Amino acid sequence: MIFEAIVVGAGITGLTTAYVATNRGKKVLVLEKQSRAGGNIKTLKVERDNKTFLFEEGPQTILANNEAVYKLINSLPVEVVKASPTSNKRFIYKRGKLIPIPLKPWEFFLTPLVSLKSKLLLFREFFEKPIPTEDESVASFVRRHFGEEFLNYFVQPFVSGIYAGDAQKLSLRYGFPKLWEIQKRYGSLLKAFFKEKRVAPKGELISFRGGLIELIRALERKVNLLTDAEVLKIKKTDGNLFEVISKKGTFKTKKVIITTDAQTTARLLKPFYPPIEVLKEIYYPPLAVVSLSVPKIGLEGFGFLVPPKEGLKILGAIFVSSLFEYRCPKEEDCFSVFLCGDTQKEVCQQKEEEILLTAQREIKKVFPQIKEFRFRKIRLWKKSIPQYWVGYQRYMNALEGLRKVEPNILVISNFVEKSSLAGCIEKGFKVGEQI
Repeated sequence: MIFEAIVVGAGITGLTTAYVATNRGKKVLVLEKQSRAGGNIKTLKVERDNKTFLFEEGPQTILANNEAVYKLINSLPVEVVKASPTSNKRFIYKRGKLIPIPLKPWEFFLTPLVSLKSKLLLFREFFEKPIPTEDESVASFVRRHFGEEFLNYFVQPFVSGIYAGDAQKLSLRYGFPKLWEIQKRYGSLLKAFFKEKRVAPKGELISFRGGLIELIRALERKVNLLTDAEVLKIKKTDGNLFEVISKKGTFKTKKVIITTDAQTTARLLKPFYPPIEVLKEIYYPPLAVVSLSVPKIGLEGFGFLVPPKEGLKILGAIFVSSLFEYRCPKEEDCFSVFLCGDTQKEVCQQKEEEILLTAQREIKKVFPQIKEFRFRKIRLWKKSIPQYWVGYQRYMNALEGLRKVEPNILVISNFVEKSSLAGCIEKGFKVGEQI
C-alpha cells in the first residue's frame, strides 16, 4: 500500500492532521515512538479511599481562540467542560502575598505590583516609535516600553507561565508574533490598543470531562495509528515516493508530515538537507509538574505566578479545584505546581522526592495555613517547551531551505510558529485539509 501521507509523531498536531485528512478519504498512517499517543498531554486520574483526583501532568487547558479548535471538538464524541468563571482571577506573588493581576486600566493604577514611577511610564509609552530591527528579546522590548519593574512583576512571570522561559532570551518576534507585528505597525502598544481595541489574545479556557487525554483518545480511535513504531530512517525512492523505515515495518508514502521534537527532526531530515542539522540547537528546558491536595483552604481563581526576584523555587501554580471543581474531593483543594524551566533549571537536577518536597515547602510559604498534604505526585519532563530564543530566524531559514529541496516533507512540530495546544490544532487542521 502507498499512503498519501505518513505522520511522524502522535501528539495533538499529528493526530489532528491525520484525523482531518482521513475524514477527507485520504490514506494516512501515524507512527508513534512511544507506547501511547498524546505527546506531552498526560492526564492523571487516581481513585483512593472513595475519592477521585484528576490532574493534568502536562498542558493544563486549551485556550480555544481559533476556528479549528471548535471544528475539531464539535466533530468528536468528547464532553467539553469550560473553566470556572472565576478563572479570570489570576495572581502574582509579591512579598508574601498573592496580588490580583489588574484586568482593567483603572485597576492597574491601583495595583501594588509596581510603583507609581512605573505606572507613570505608561504615558511615555504612548509616544514610542517603531524600531527597525530583525528581532529583539522580550525583556529588551518591555524595558524600553514599560521599564524594569513591569518586566519583573508582569512579563517575566507571564513568560514563565507560557514558555517556562526567560524573557532575557525569548524572542519577541517568535515568542509573541502578534506583539511583534503591532510594535512594527504602531510602535506603541497603548496606541495599538486604542486603535484596535484589543491587544491581548481572546478565547475561552476549555478542557474535557475526562481531562485533555479524552481528546487524544477520541482522535486515536479515528486514525490509523501504530505505537512503539519509532521512525529510524526516511529515504527517497526512484518513483518519487518516500520510504519510512520504522520499528514496526517499512512503509511507502507520497508525503511525510513531521511533528517530532527538534533533535529528532534534525536527525531524520539531515540526509535530505544537511543544513537542517541546526535544529539540534533548539533548547527545551526541564519542567516538573507536582500534583498536590490539601485540606480545604478556599482557593478561588486560576492560579498564581512567581517573579524570580521573589526567591521562591517554583514558577507558579494552578488552582485545579477552583478551575474544574469536580476534579478534586469537595473537602480538599488541589494544586498543579510548576518548577524548573529555563530560569530555575537547577531545581530539576535534584531527585524527584527532593523536587516534591521543594514544591510542598514553597506552596506553604504562599499558603501558611496548609497543615498537611493528602495527595502528592510528580511528573518530570526532561524536555518541555521549545524556547523561541532571539535569533530563531536561522531555524526558520533552514526549514525554508528544506521546503525548497523537498516540498513533500512538511515540518509542523511545536517548535515551528505555534506551540500552544490551540496553535498546534490549527496547524494540524490546515495541513490535514491540504493532503
